[in-house]
Amino acid sequence: MANKTISLDPEKSKRARTALYANPNAMAQDSAVKNYKISERTIRSIEDGRTVKLSTAENYSTILGYSVEELAKKTSVEDERSLEIDISSTEIFGSCSESLLETWRSHYSHNEEPPWSDLDIVRGTEREMKAHVAISNLKPASLEQIIACAIDYKSPSKSFLQNKSASHGLGGRHNEVPYISHNLIWLLQSSIQPDDTVVSKLEQIQKGLHEANSIVSERIAHSAEFVIEQLKTSSKIRQLVTSLYNKNQLRFMYGELSSECVNTFTKKTLIEGNFEYNEIKRKVLLLCNNSVDSVQVKYSAWSIPKAAY
Repeated sequence: MANKTISLDPEKSKRARTALYANPNAMAQDSAVKNYKISERTIRSIEDGRTVKLSTAENYSTILGYSVEELAKKTSVEDERSLEIDISSTEIFGSCSESLLETWRSHYSHNEEPPWSDLDIVRGTEREMKAHVAISNLKPASLEQIIACAIDYKSPSKSFLQNKSASHGLGGRHNEVPYISHNLIWLLQSSIQPDDTVVSKLEQIQKGLHEANSIVSERIAHSAEFVIEQLKTSSKIRQLVTSLYNKNQLRFMYGELSSECVNTFTKKTLIEGNFEYNEIKRKVLLLCNNSVDSVQVKYSAWSIPKAAY
């Protein structure tokens, strides 16, 4: 029993302590009088959400007039080792690639006006597609995987669809076709209520990935400036991710979501259903409690009708 450890809820602990003591130092001085001696440093660690010995947490709670159970982190959701998240109500992929529009227009010379617009082609092709709910499994993210997400923080890749409400903008020859950029997807465990410290760390990680993305797109590859900026940004992200894990008991889960996307359009395609397609992907980072080790994400994807022979 003496070797057991526990983390108390930072918000609950601070609220309970400030009701009796103005600061951790005042509580530490009074603890000796009450025969539950606890140092100021330990009090601050507890209120940062760090793991401490169960006996230490019991002393802290007793001084404040609470039980450990009352100040401990909730266990109903946080202690689950697996999660299910459903984002299938949001379209995150388009059904058609940019090359589909280019291929369609290539059938006509500059002097010819295609009978249908780019939007007509996307709309017509999408009618042949099959929308379905797919499942992807996320696993604990390594620091390398998190840093590598910078490439897709703002991805140049995009896919087209007919639903304007789900789009990130309009493209095509006359800027009339809705598209979705294949940017990095951020998710959050619903039971987490991050405090200002966690939000600040997340904001800095977001800025770090943005900076790393800019370095890749704007700097000269393999130059000294490129390498130094990469190292500085990676070190910053590494420190923040480690701090989230150790001080806030939070971790990132990582995975990829995929969908099929039409590449070409011909009369033969419509008659025989022989679509040429490729698989498009989007990376995902999910912030969750340390206790979680697997996450199942349900999402909306497209599949290509295969030719029937």
